[in-house]
Amino acid sequence: MQSIGERIHLLRLHIGWSVEECAYRMTIESNRRTTPNTWLEWERSADQQASVNGLFDQLDAIIKVLAADPQWLRDGDAESVGPCNEVLPFPPQ
Repeated sequence: MQSIGERIHLLRLHIGWSVEECAYRMTIESNRRTTPNTWLEWERSADQQASVNGLFDQLDAIIKVLAADPQWLRDGDAESVGPCNEVLPFPPQ
């Protein structure tokens, strides 16, 4: 089974965004600075690390930015990879 970090990584690749783009959008969405290094740390984290490195604290914002299926991202119980809705345009309208 994939870790939550692997699911975030796959979703980012599916959307076609860079690490820098995701970090920038997270900074805007969460009103909290997210660096590209932080984003990469989240993508590389196992489920046990996610509670320590802040990924779980920012999970709702990540779900919104990536338009992810919350059930799939949290639990990994769905087979498909992809957004459940349209990815939010920037700037939000």
